[in-house]
Amino acid sequence: MKIPKVFHPILGVLIGFILFLAGIAVLSVVFVGMIKAVEYAKPYLIEFTSVINTLFQNFIEWLPL
Repeated sequence: MKIPKVFHPILGVLIGFILFLAGIAVLSVVFVGMIKAVEYAKPYLIEFTSVINTLFQNFIEWLPL
C-alpha cells in the first residue's frame, strides 16, 4: 500500500514524537536505576570511606613530622 505524499510530513512528525517519548522513557529508567544503585551502595560506601579515613589517620600519626 502506497502512502500519499500529503501524509509524509505528518508521519515524520508522528514518528519523531514517538521516538522522543521513547527516549524520555529510556532516560527515566536509567535515572531511576542509578538512584536505586546509589541507595543500595550507600552503606557499603560509608563503611569503605570510614576504613580509608581510619587508615589515613593512622598513616598521619605514624609519620615523623
